[in-house]
Amino acid sequence: MPWVDKKKCSGCGVCLSACTVKAISMGIDKKAVIDDNLCTRCAECFIVCPLGAIRSNSENLSMRRGSGMGGGGKGMHAGRETGRGEKRGRGGL
Repeated sequence: MPWVDKKKCSGCGVCLSACTVKAISMGIDKKAVIDDNLCTRCAECFIVCPLGAIRSNSENLSMRRGSGMGGGGKGMHAGRETGRGEKRGRGGL
């Protein structure tokens, strides 16, 4: 599930325009808020955010622990770090 890093969000609204299901709104602090019930996890908000303020739950330890799935889950980018050889001694290939 995506989340907003409030320290990075400038409130520009680019993500609002990109979200086809209208799962993003502006909170009272003028920062983006993602409605988990509406979000389809398409990742378009990740792509368009100019400041990288919208992040995957795999980067938020508190969200992973609450998922009951040990952090794997079926959220955005689940399992992306596997199968690339990072931990296979290939020198960072």
